[in-house]
Amino acid sequence: MCGRFAQSLKPLEVLADVSKDADCKRLIDSTISAFKRLDILVNNAGKGVFCSITDTAILDKYREAMDTYLRSVVYLTHLSVEHLEKTKGNIINISSVAGLKPCALDMFTKCLALELGPKGIRVNAINPGAVRTNFLLAMGCSNEQKEALYTVRAVKCPVGRVGESIDIANAILFLSSDEASFVTSVNFVSDGGYIHAPS
Repeated sequence: MCGRFAQSLKPLEVLADVSKDADCKRLIDSTISAFKRLDILVNNAGKGVFCSITDTAILDKYREAMDTYLRSVVYLTHLSVEHLEKTKGNIINISSVAGLKPCALDMFTKCLALELGPKGIRVNAINPGAVRTNFLLAMGCSNEQKEALYTVRAVKCPVGRVGESIDIANAILFLSSDEASFVTSVNFVSDGGYIHAPS
């Protein structure tokens, strides 16, 4: 019964560039208009930008990356808090295992967890390892290069493979569920053991 009900639901698709403030606002407004509520904000936008320190366009590329990785998270969170407070919802930021070194997004997650906890909003970060997506293709890698990189990562993972999108989706489902009602301000590592594997 539950499965048939879930299959009958039609997702709301909103094409947006989260580095643009107007698109962020339209994304939240469209969601509230369609569903009349917001339960979970998952900040999952990212992009790769190759740049050397001598690149004359370095500040433009830096701004391009930061607007996608961090500024969008700050603004989407700002727009969402009033709605999440009503539903006692969740914020989940998709970071990276690389972010377990000092990282702005992970620190923002911890600060938000302290600020929004009294409003009933939990805030956590998921730190994925290598996950099979189109990210490398979007950066300009060929399909052969992409598969070679995944093969190298898989060998170094104790579980013997790189991640799939469903692995991260399952982590999001857990952290946003009532089973994780006592979990906030954490870095949930989903990397197949890669970060602790021998170099």
